[in-house]
Amino acid sequence: LRTDRVRIVALFKKKDGISKEDFDKFWLDDHSKLFNSLPVVKKNILKYEQAHANPVVSQAIGEAGLNVSPWDAMAVFEAATFEALTEVFTDEEYRRVVAAEELKFFEK
Repeated sequence: LRTDRVRIVALFKKKDGISKEDFDKFWLDDHSKLFNSLPVVKKNILKYEQAHANPVVSQAIGEAGLNVSPWDAMAVFEAATFEALTEVFTDEEYRRVVAAEELKFFEK
């Protein structure tokens, strides 16, 4: 158990009308590059991971009688402090560029 870092986990739902393929491509290719390019991210984020829902796995989970997550994706953001994470998500450039782009693909 790491005690020298803090993490937040974010869950995402794609907008209706967006295909899984388009959502995954945007989030994995375009969004991650845009997010990682910001100076505030380079300064504060120590680790950024994505996980994308897998329809085959979700079907198998459902067929096994288990609950299937309604989310299409998740991200883990890791930083040295909670204040460092807060600095990223309250940064003006993040809000203007990254958060605005997310609105095209993510439910809020």
